[in-house]
Amino acid sequence: MLTRRNALLGAAIAALVAAAPASAEEGLTPALNTLGLADQTAGLQHVTAQLVAPPAVMEHQQVDTGAPKVVEFTMSIEEKKVVVDEGVTLQAMTFNGSMPGPTMVVHEGDYVQLTLINPETNTMPHNIDFHSATGALGGAQLTLVNPGEQATLRFKATRAGAFVYHCAPPG
Repeated sequence: MLTRRNALLGAAIAALVAAAPASAEEGLTPALNTLGLADQTAGLQHVTAQLVAPPAVMEHQQVDTGAPKVVEFTMSIEEKKVVVDEGVTLQAMTFNGSMPGPTMVVHEGDYVQLTLINPETNTMPHNIDFHSATGALGGAQLTLVNPGEQATLRFKATRAGAFVYHCAPPG
């Protein structure tokens, strides 16, 4: 159902995309600079995070000891059958094959940069909705990927806390 909110959001995004430059600034992927905005992370250290399946947590510093940084994550969506209980299964949309997905750790002021991959072996579109991100439905509108596609999203961690994320494709 087309709501007034979706119509206005669509019109605003269409106007911004039409006004965006044809190519991204040097050093930024088009996905990260669709709106032609200045890169606020220029000069920051980039750290590649190695995610692990829960209940373990990725290697990280307990206390922030330096300047803000860009923490780069890569997650692949895996559609698979998960055993919930004896004789009970669930067709799940997992992140890196686990449900719940891996715990991503950053410090307040850091930037989260996620590349979300939907392998062509999957059958459905997917995205990621971060409850820690504001705007664009927590990133869900910006990370919608069909099988065989990927998207990269970057946002600043402006609040301390533990936040959930999940797949929230339209429909």
